[in-house]
Amino acid sequence: MKSILFVCCLLIVFGSLSFAQMNREEKLQQLKSRSDIKVTEIEKDILKIEYPHGKVMYKNIGNYQPPTTNSQQPMYSPTYDSTIIDLRYIDTTLYYHKYSFWQEVRVGTGNTNPPLVGDVNKNGLPEIYGIMKDYNSGYSDVVVMELNSSGGFDSLYSYDSTGIARRAIYDIDNDELEELYLYRFPPDTNYPGSSYLFFKKTTDTSLATDLSFIFYPFPENNQLDQNTFGDWDGDELIDQTFIRGCCPPTINLFEYNPLINNFDSVYQYDFSAIDHFFSGFAIGDINQNGKTEFFSGSVNGKVISIENCGDNCYNFIWQGSVETNNAYLYAVTNDLDGNGKPEVWIGGDAFYNGVGITRITIFEANGNNSYQIVGKIDLIGVFSFYASNMKVLNVDKKGKDEIMICIDQHVIILKFNGSLNHHTYEVFYIKRNDLAFSGRNSVFYGATMYDITGDDKEDIIIHLDDIITNVGMRLFTFIYKADFPVDVNEPVPLPEKFHLYPNYPNPFNPTTTIRFEIPERSLITIKVYDLLGREVATLINEEKAIGNYEVEFNGNILTSGIYFYQLTAGSFSETKKLILLR
Repeated sequence: MKSILFVCCLLIVFGSLSFAQMNREEKLQQLKSRSDIKVTEIEKDILKIEYPHGKVMYKNIGNYQPPTTNSQQPMYSPTYDSTIIDLRYIDTTLYYHKYSFWQEVRVGTGNTNPPLVGDVNKNGLPEIYGIMKDYNSGYSDVVVMELNSSGGFDSLYSYDSTGIARRAIYDIDNDELEELYLYRFPPDTNYPGSSYLFFKKTTDTSLATDLSFIFYPFPENNQLDQNTFGDWDGDELIDQTFIRGCCPPTINLFEYNPLINNFDSVYQYDFSAIDHFFSGFAIGDINQNGKTEFFSGSVNGKVISIENCGDNCYNFIWQGSVETNNAYLYAVTNDLDGNGKPEVWIGGDAFYNGVGITRITIFEANGNNSYQIVGKIDLIGVFSFYASNMKVLNVDKKGKDEIMICIDQHVIILKFNGSLNHHTYEVFYIKRNDLAFSGRNSVFYGATMYDITGDDKEDIIIHLDDIITNVGMRLFTFIYKADFPVDVNEPVPLPEKFHLYPNYPNPFNPTTTIRFEIPERSLITIKVYDLLGREVATLINEEKAIGNYEVEFNGNILTSGIYFYQLTAGSFSETKKLILLR
């Protein structure tokens, strides 16, 4: 039998500050003690959790059990790395200088959702969408809180009989005016169960307040989760994907139809034969074949992928697993380790001998519709019944994305510190829920990052609550302002040799980006050729100074097929392959 040696790099982050971490039984008791949710054990260790405003989530609270069949064993890269961050002992005071508390806003979600933030009316003053609840009051409808010129937040508008659980801001009908997506709560007589509302803007500078249409795809058991929008089949009509919880449980793809001003169903995948419940989406062309893939994970750690196969065409292409339960955390990063491949992040949490651990597994494609694990990150000491979301963005403005994770009572920003084909990470910032760790009954519901203060640095926005026994619960949002210095013009190390990078994405349709670097002032040409060596495009033909450059190539004038692009500078020449798929 051939043996494989895995190279593991363990980064253990310890500090001088420790905290009392709940074990499995204490965590479960805390969940059941809350008055705002209903908990039902539908089978051994599988909990059905019903949050306010109709949100339902399933959680596996058992100790993680490895799969019993070889078909579910994950495949590893030979350069697989691990990063271990023990949150039971990390010293959060080491990171306080990067973000400071700025202000509180009186809205939240009341269930497992990150804040919804945007500037819909295009006035340069961001809005936060949420619901209000004070200790002794009921839940409000969705309200719009907008930053004012004095730095506070004003309530601008309220949406009648709406909830915040399923929501988004997106231009659904391609008219360059964003729609606001909410859902009706409680149900009304015309739409029993939940109905989904799309509000339009009347002008470019207005809020989205006019009800455009009601999306009501199923007459019963109408919970839709993880609604995400985009044009994934390239027909210039906006698609919507979501997960339906039951009857049957399905992953669904719909497409906006301008003739009826609503969405038509184009694809359903019944996942009941694989697992009880799926949640979360990572979406992108991960195997670089010019087709969009949709990854989702389950309560028992199963992972599946569905791929676009043409106009309104989708196929199930892959099933795998991760070494965790509750695989509901998802993100896609654009080639952090510099090997030309995007990465899929799949995170879940589980108890390992009673200790809660959130484990993030990083995948890359190793062939068409085939994926392998290239890295793992273990966050020791966290298991969440509430907050569980990730966001990818360039926090420090140094050209490479960081990953913000809101999980349990923590917001963590991870920074790549590895090398080519090696995935290792360090903590850039960490924030704990100070209320919870001071003994209050408080939870994080989710977090996002957005430049609220207008200084070109994204701030941290966290929805949370506070419960006082025999008094009630209050919902609110904390904003933490970025304080660390950022020099967006920080000099990049000068290249030492000519180099032409693989284009990204590849395959592509219709545009792709070509990167190159030159170590001295030179006359540069970049030309594109077909398989017969005929020149089909000249992208650059000019003198350039030493530095790093990018050029975009649009293949609209070409047919599908294989092409080559060539960088020439004096006696230097390098050629790479392009694949155009339509």
